[in-house]
Amino acid sequence: MKTLKLSRQIHVHPLFFFLAFSALLTGAIYEFIILFSIVAIHELGHFFTARYFGWRVECIEFWLFGGAVVSEEHNTRPFHEQVLVVIAGPLQHVWIFILVFGLQIYAGPHHLLEQALEFNGLILLCNLLPIWPLDGGKLVFYCCNQFLSFRNSLTMALLLSSVILSVTMSWLIFADKWTLASILLASFLIVENLLEWKRRGYTFIRYLMYCRKRDSTRLQARYVTIDENVKVRDALKNIRANRMHYYVLKQTNPLYIVNEQECLQAYFQRKSPNLRLRDIVN
Repeated sequence: MKTLKLSRQIHVHPLFFFLAFSALLTGAIYEFIILFSIVAIHELGHFFTARYFGWRVECIEFWLFGGAVVSEEHNTRPFHEQVLVVIAGPLQHVWIFILVFGLQIYAGPHHLLEQALEFNGLILLCNLLPIWPLDGGKLVFYCCNQFLSFRNSLTMALLLSSVILSVTMSWLIFADKWTLASILLASFLIVENLLEWKRRGYTFIRYLMYCRKRDSTRLQARYVTIDENVKVRDALKNIRANRMHYYVLKQTNPLYIVNEQECLQAYFQRKSPNLRLRDIVN
């Protein structure tokens, strides 16, 4: 379901308005305002950190119970930037806890302050679950990408996300916590995981386009002995965020080495994804 554009940098999911309308009808409008305020502060933490590092940020999307900073640079920036942008959201909950506790000490107990603490803790906990596209799911992907290929990292992150989401849904059902809010949130996460799984091929191609332009001289070299008949598209499945692969071809005389940049050139410029590595020599 597409988001609605309230402004150039603020987009809102239609189900968000459904939640707001439900809160109005049930007399929980103050609780809804508290929930939205915490979510907004969380997303602004992502937003300003991304802008600090010079990321091109398209907009902030507000979902049913959360949001996201939309940027095409999530998979193309240095590891430390990606991690800091992701954890900048959860870190906002720390000072929110301090602020609410301070208000309780100053003004005394109040049910809205208790509600703020509950919402703050719940949002923080949910966001750290390794479920895509929550912050925890993105952290899993970024960490995997330091040890595995981009393609395998994305696959592993999505598979782990599906498992954790299934376990969480099962627990909610058996613990008798399966409410309308949890059903809507679970449905949203299921749809997002299915969509990301379907477009993972497109995500991989987009990453290859970035790799063609990146400065590969700063990457650690890795030499891999490989059959000369391996196709370019298969060799590029090994591409990683922090490595530059050099393929040492078997059976070639004299010995020949093909690097990833040559494979990317054959893939995009020569439009020959099925070209064998030994034919790059010619």
